[in-house]
Amino acid sequence: VATGMSPRKGPPQSPSPWPDLAVRSEPPSSGRSAAGGQLNAKQLSSYISNAGGVDELLALFAAHSASLNPIHAANLWNKLGKQRIERRHEEQLERLVQRTLDLVSSCNAQALANVAHGVAKCGLQARVVHPLFVAVAEAAVRGGL
Repeated sequence: VATGMSPRKGPPQSPSPWPDLAVRSEPPSSGRSAAGGQLNAKQLSSYISNAGGVDELLALFAAHSASLNPIHAANLWNKLGKQRIERRHEEQLERLVQRTLDLVSSCNAQALANVAHGVAKCGLQARVVHPLFVAVAEAAVRGGL
């Protein structure tokens, strides 16, 4: 970061007509909101990293599930593991478990660790998370970890 400049944190407070043109993969006229519009991978990572709580994290997951990559999933679980999970969140978390299962084979060691730790901290029922823990362990062994 250049002297006198601070890094931008999270989503812009008032969107500019041309936000992040250098990193956008879609035209400026496309959707830009975290909940409804499409975000590129870097933007989605930023929104996840700066989310304010479980509801915001799960809204991001719901809106961007199809474009989630292994880094996003690991980041989501890492953040969720630090939050107070309530019973009302369980259904969406079960969907995140299922989506994460699709991504585990592409995770690096750090992502696998973040997924395993975050999932464990969320305290979901064993029947829900057992397949994910098995997949994480298998991916780690395949990766020589």
